[in-house]
Amino acid sequence: MEIMEVVKKAADEEKACRYLQALGLLKTYTTCPFCSSERVGWIRRCIYKCYTCSREWSPRRGSVLEKTRLPYGRLLMLVKLFELEISAHKASKELGMAYSTVYGFYRVLREGIYRRIEQEEGQLGGEVEADESYFGGRKRGKRGRGAEGKIPVFGIIEREGRVKVEVVPNVKAETLLKEIEKKVRRGSIIYTDQYKAYDTLVMHREYFKHLRIDKGQRFAMVGCISMVLKVFGVMRRSG
Repeated sequence: MEIMEVVKKAADEEKACRYLQALGLLKTYTTCPFCSSERVGWIRRCIYKCYTCSREWSPRRGSVLEKTRLPYGRLLMLVKLFELEISAHKASKELGMAYSTVYGFYRVLREGIYRRIEQEEGQLGGEVEADESYFGGRKRGKRGRGAEGKIPVFGIIEREGRVKVEVVPNVKAETLLKEIEKKVRRGSIIYTDQYKAYDTLVMHREYFKHLRIDKGQRFAMVGCISMVLKVFGVMRRSG
């Protein structure tokens, strides 16, 4: 949607609310979440009511925006700025909002993106590439595998297809193999680098064809890791 159209919709709270529903960021109710009745109506601006149990609720209920209290127009503007890859710092200045508020909302959006990726049905198949990486703030000391304070992330990408990403406890062979078995269809071709944890794939040649790639060559997984860093980049470190 063009920025001027966003501005117009943002000026009308109900239009902004409806558009956020169309995007899937707010829920659209056809039954009551309390008694399951279908006698549900839109009684006033952005409020639902059940005519069976007389309960009222907001479309924020049960959505990724449930914990936000910002006006719908502001939320719509933030979604557009996020889409345009405007930083939280710059967005806060553009809209005259507290940086912590914008930062928190951007984090909600990124977590929602991650959950949607993980909820995609079906395993990956055909030619897939797998790689592990770490993310976290810059820190002195050891880098790469085993670096203190870094969170390991494992990603699998279908060539010209979908991506599945997982924060994993470690990058040991058993952990990575379990993720591959869960996310990749049997009979697929799996490309990895030379990391020794992938040696166990040789023992599963009846399920997967395993080919190793020299990272000096072009490796499509670079795009996957870039996406990982974008999605997880503002999340706080957690165990």
